[in-house]
Amino acid sequence: MTTPPSARPRVRATASKKRLFAASMQLLGARGPNAVSVDEIAQMAGVSKGTVYYNFGSKDEMIGQVLEFGADMLVAELDQAAANPKPREALRAMATIAVEFVEKYPSFAQIWISEQLRPESDWGDQITPVYSRVTSTLVEVLDRLVILAPEEKQPAATAIFGAALFSARMRTVSDNVADREATLNAVLYSVEGLLATHQHVVP
Repeated sequence: MTTPPSARPRVRATASKKRLFAASMQLLGARGPNAVSVDEIAQMAGVSKGTVYYNFGSKDEMIGQVLEFGADMLVAELDQAAANPKPREALRAMATIAVEFVEKYPSFAQIWISEQLRPESDWGDQITPVYSRVTSTLVEVLDRLVILAPEEKQPAATAIFGAALFSARMRTVSDNVADREATLNAVLYSVEGLLATHQHVVP
């Protein structure tokens, strides 16, 4: 049973924590959570094992919080892009941010997707709320662009974000890597479809 997020100690977004995130993504992506030790993550991040335990507790708690930290970094950038008063530009900027983030941390998308699909995820209590924040932000931008029925909003946001994560992850493992611009266009085809089939919001 995982510790409720509110009961876990919070660590400020320091350079050390960013190094822990990068090290965790590299090791977890290569071998999976069960095959990676705290010592390895600490060594790669350049911090002591005691520092890791002091800030995060057990390995399972550490992995969950590192994932949450990465998600928070991504969401902060997405929120900034969403503030663009031109919704189509905002959506493209958000897709670009997601693709670039996955290119930098490919294991993040891999772990995010796999944990979302597992019925009993060890870290679902941290990943799911962040996912909801992302799709809610996308819905807010879509609402400024096109008139959607309530039941269409969440699926549309999920399709955009899911396409960005999965397409970007596939680019990192493909021998025939598609041009990033072509990938972004493909991710946003669903937006063009919405504009072609739904009433536009009048600026």
